[in-house]
Amino acid sequence: MRKLRWLAWMIAAALGGCSSISDSTAPGPVDRSLYQDAILQNQQRLAGEDVRIVPLYKTPLKAVGLGLDALFCEPFVHFFDYLAHDTAAYAARKMADKSSPDNQREGMLRLTDFEFARHGIYPQEYATEAQNGGDYTVRAAGLRALNRCRARGHTLLFEEAMTDGQDLIRLEAAEALGNIPDPEAIGTLVVHLGNVEPSVDVRIACAEALRNYHTHEAMQALIDELSDQDFGVAWQARQSLELLTGQDFRYDAKAWMNYLVATGM
Repeated sequence: MRKLRWLAWMIAAALGGCSSISDSTAPGPVDRSLYQDAILQNQQRLAGEDVRIVPLYKTPLKAVGLGLDALFCEPFVHFFDYLAHDTAAYAARKMADKSSPDNQREGMLRLTDFEFARHGIYPQEYATEAQNGGDYTVRAAGLRALNRCRARGHTLLFEEAMTDGQDLIRLEAAEALGNIPDPEAIGTLVVHLGNVEPSVDVRIACAEALRNYHTHEAMQALIDELSDQDFGVAWQARQSLELLTGQDFRYDAKAWMNYLVATGM
């Protein structure tokens, strides 16, 4: 089931945190090959699982293995899904079950496993649930579905979700803004990166999301968090600064500011 394992990795990479860049030997430029790898990984993450930027295979042997998976494994998996009624139609019926938030949430998230349901009219249905789903877990699932679809045009929805009273809603919105970047969202991310946001997880997601914004406002906000008392926030701020600049000045805010001034950022 190699292809299934690869697909699981792709989904985790698409929705999870960006890969960290290893520490450089001294403050200054990040190792060129490590930086290029990090840039490529981030490009793949932004593109989503339906667009191939990182090569699927690098050797003929791997190509043969994937071909065998497609010939023998995929038909078996699809047949098993059919027998278990684990189909797109079944997922859509569960998603439409307004009497059960659990069914709605599970059906919607299962539906996004099918490539065709990550395009076309489906993202608008997920957006409707994200906004009017009633139960907060259904609304959170709607935001996650939009994120997985890399559905553009919903920045305002994500920003409004950042003001929700539920931590889970704000976290899903911040992660969506990290994978579907829009300059209009910089101000919102900067505000919630600061201590006005009660959830550390949301603050970390905001620091991560700002990795895509090459502006002075975004980088200044990240530098300000390098001395944050929660190390997770400081670490992610540093990672995002490295991806933005190709430099690593550790947690030395003054060195980072000197670099921004010297480069006119």
